[in-house]
Amino acid sequence: MKIYKKILYIACMVGSTMLTGCDDFLTADNKSSVTDADYFATASGFQSLVYDAYAQLTSIYNSSDVTTYFNAGTDLYHDGRGDINAALHRWSNFTPENGTVKTFYTDCYDGIRSCLAIQYYAPTANVSADVKQKAIDEGRFVEAMFYYLLVNNYGGVPLVKEYANSAVKGYPRATAEQVYTYIIDELKSIITNNKLAASTATKGGGEASIEAAKALLAKTYLSAAWDLNKAEYFTEAAKYADEVIASRSLTTEFADLWAADRSGDDNAEFLFDVEYDYNSAHDQNTGNRWQSFYSGYYGGAEEGMKNGSSGFIPLMHTLKCFEPGDKRYDATFMKTLLVKKAWDPAMGFKENGSPIGDYFAFYTNGKKAKGKMVGVYYPAYWECDAASVAAWRAEDPANRANTFIIPQNDLTAGMEPMTNYIKDLAGYPDGVIAKYDFTTAQKWSWAVSPCRKFDDSQTAQYAAGKSFRDLHVITLPEIFLVAAEAYLKASNNDLALKRMNALRKRAGLTDATSVNIDAILKESACEMFGNGYRRMELRRTGKLIEYNNLYNPNLLGTAATAIGEKLLWPIPQAAIDANDQLTSADQNPGY
Repeated sequence: MKIYKKILYIACMVGSTMLTGCDDFLTADNKSSVTDADYFATASGFQSLVYDAYAQLTSIYNSSDVTTYFNAGTDLYHDGRGDINAALHRWSNFTPENGTVKTFYTDCYDGIRSCLAIQYYAPTANVSADVKQKAIDEGRFVEAMFYYLLVNNYGGVPLVKEYANSAVKGYPRATAEQVYTYIIDELKSIITNNKLAASTATKGGGEASIEAAKALLAKTYLSAAWDLNKAEYFTEAAKYADEVIASRSLTTEFADLWAADRSGDDNAEFLFDVEYDYNSAHDQNTGNRWQSFYSGYYGGAEEGMKNGSSGFIPLMHTLKCFEPGDKRYDATFMKTLLVKKAWDPAMGFKENGSPIGDYFAFYTNGKKAKGKMVGVYYPAYWECDAASVAAWRAEDPANRANTFIIPQNDLTAGMEPMTNYIKDLAGYPDGVIAKYDFTTAQKWSWAVSPCRKFDDSQTAQYAAGKSFRDLHVITLPEIFLVAAEAYLKASNNDLALKRMNALRKRAGLTDATSVNIDAILKESACEMFGNGYRRMELRRTGKLIEYNNLYNPNLLGTAATAIGEKLLWPIPQAAIDANDQLTSADQNPGY
């Protein structure tokens, strides 16, 4: 059924034997005794090249650094018990030697090389012309994705267009315009060829499609319009975005779309995915890490709560992007930590070494807390007042009388250690402690409601890497946002507003009556929390310094000085050293 899920875990077992990443970024490296030409001439061998190209995306999207890649250095996320990468989040000692940007750069080029291998081995492949061209176009789509990530983070980069089967001394740095033009031409050619399926969203979404190609083309035109100051590109971005939207509305409830039981993974709104399937995995201990992200620390496995990476915690600014009643809030954040029985704050969520925390019971209880004992309740900022909390307790008094209330407001309660809560409660007879600055409290355990948007209730395991939810790389709501932004910049405010309000309608909010970049970015913060590309978004729209200056607690009032010209990442020094056609003059400004 979902063949791309089944091959995701085995793709590199054959393909990467021949397609090992280059240590010097450039040199081909065949470490296998298998004759590549003979193997890739077979139908199965040739198809393995396609599988390998898709599998390369996991190096980006299932990296332990994926949160850093796309969300460090923005207005939405803050340090938890662990600090976010200082160089990328606060521009502290950010140099071309930075290992994170080097890994990203290398992984993108390794992916590009795998994609180009399909074209290289295609002439001798024993398959039909249609199968051959479809495979080539699948590789070209994934290659375009990697170049899209590169140009949005580094600007112009070397354009490698052919598979290197021997040592290559170097490639010159292309301009950003040349890279954008290459991506646009490749995607237009794919669309014209029409060898890909019209859409694969409801069949898993892990295979390139014409729909996904148009979506990526819309995204590319939008970024290029800003970066190259080409106003006509905004019109092109809007056109292709609308071709993807195809007069559709967003009809699936947000909570169902992101359902923890994986039932929403094959929704038509998920245009292109990195796919996972527990039943097809050769190792059912190696899923993806995403359910641990954007959450604090809630005790260890012995306490029965969820593993949280304790980084990229939402700021109060982030939470207040969600308007009162926004359905996306409850679908994004877990507001209750359930326990199996009455618990002793001095012991935490455990008793005699056994866990009494019951985090995943929320899902087995019909995605609600009622009827289960609640250890901690995280009311949203609009429901933190004593009357609202009292009404919440009254809904199920037997299970909520002794619940710890941690307001998600500017002032909140502290639970580290938990016995502090009992002491502080003496001064707050209404049961709602409003004592500690929320931004300070974010570094404490239990201070912020977990992100549940990426939970896997089927595995329901504490350990990281146990989620088998798909990773949704391009989504239809994102394309609505692309259309809104493109129409706005093309001076068509009516259509910009219409596209933005489509998101608000699904969220249960009233229509906005005006639109600007800030309004679109606010809507994006709610719709794309966690799975968005916030840093790329802020850089593209010229808001990176402004928003960091206003909201990043590490850069309040100092972002212009800290960031300076470093709006793009540095070209890794190792890449410059390994490339005979790059010099220090090719480095980005500020480094």
